[in-house]
Formats: sequence, structure tokens, C-alpha cells
Amino acid sequence: MNHAFPCGTLALDFLGTLRARRNPVPAEKLATPELLDDWFVESGMLDAAPHADDADLAAAVELRESLYLLVEDRLGGRATLAAASAAAAAELAGQAGPAGPAEVAAVGPAALTAAVEVLNRYAAEPPVTVRLEVAGVGDGVGGGRGAGDAAGSSAAASIRRTGTAAQGLAAVAREAVEILGGPDAALLRECGRPECTQVYLDRSRGHRREWCAMRTCGNRVKVSAYRSRHRTSTPTPTSSHA
Repeated sequence: MNHAFPCGTLALDFLGTLRARRNPVPAEKLATPELLDDWFVESGMLDAAPHADDADLAAAVELRESLYLLVEDRLGGRATLAAASAAAAAELAGQAGPAGPAEVAAVGPAALTAAVEVLNRYAAEPPVTVRLEVAGVGDGVGGGRGAGDAAGSSAAASIRRTGTAAQGLAAVAREAVEILGGPDAALLRECGRPECTQVYLDRSRGHRREWCAMRTCGNRVKVSAYRSRHRTSTPTPTSSHA
């Protein structure tokens, strides 16, 4: 797999396609239309690659960075950081040159309003098509068997998800609207590992979740802390002189 899905929330996992945002050069996981195709399929949003093109990739980055700006504002108003991340993402995707200091400093209410407009524009588009498929129904198979018998077989039923890249982005945007405009907005958290900037929803008991995923960031932090304690507690050998 080319992508990671630590959050269990596709809209927030989509934000994670630009990793380590505070690094001088973040890791862009949507560098090509083919990688965007991979994200749609690996996430389970679509059953087949939508054959995204450069325009779809530009749209994906626009949606992702607008969403990130809104999420970061909700988390604490780090708008300047979000603007720098957006500029880095655009540069890596080959859409524009890096933003200068004046452009980054210009982020404010107008930028947030523009980000809301972008999110709503994508959310207004038709989402992914979901179709129920049942073996023997509508394909000429099954002879004289009754429709009720075929539909009652859960083992023979499946869900088919199809759509274009634009429909996939609409599904991401709709989920993001539900998060930011509903009670889940209060559960937004950023991963506690300094090198990670993944955002997740903290649904844990007592809201004590610290990491985007325990198996990755959580383990790394715990191992690092253990090694630090071990180095501190281990006495340094001294040499004796006759």
C-alpha cells in the first residue's frame, strides 16, 4: 500500500497525505494522479481506480489544504503554519511556486472564508455511487428462484462503490463538513508525536488518546522515552588509575 489510514476517518486520513508538515520539505503522498487513484482504492472509497488526471490532482490538493486550514484553525488558529503547508504542497504538486513571506502572512479571516467556500463547493458535487449487488439477481443467473430467496442470502450480497475522482473528493468534503460543523469538531486532536501532524478524532474513554495510531506514533514515542530513561539511569563507567 502507498498510503496509511491511522484515523479511521477518511476525511482526516486524507489530510495525512501530506505528512510531517512542519518539516522543511513535507512528504507529499499525492505527488501524481496515480497516487491519488491509489488513495481512493486503498481507502475503500472506490472499488476501482477512477483514472485521475492532473486537474483531479490539483483539485485534491486544493481540497486537502483548505480542509487543513480549517482544521488547524479549529485546533488553535495556527493559520500561518497552515498557509506555509499549503504553499509547500502546491510546490511539490507542481502547481505553483513557493509562497513568499508576504503571502504566508496574509492568511486570516479572508483565507478561512475562502477555505469554507472551497469545502462547500466540493461537498455540493455528487458523491460516490453505492450499489447493492446480489448474485443471481439481474444477471440472468438463478433460474426460477424467487427474488426473496436471493436477497435473503447475505453471503451472496456485496456493495459496489464506483465514481470519478471528483465524486471521491465530494465524499471526502461531505464527511469533512459533518466533522467541522457538528459535535465531532470538539474531538479533533493532533498527534502527540512532534514529528507527526496527523489529526484524528479522540473518541477514547475520557478523551485521553494521544496518538494518531498507537502501533506507529505511540510505539515510537514510548520506545524513545524508554531509551532516554535507560541512557539517563545507566551509570557511566569510570576508569581506575594506579
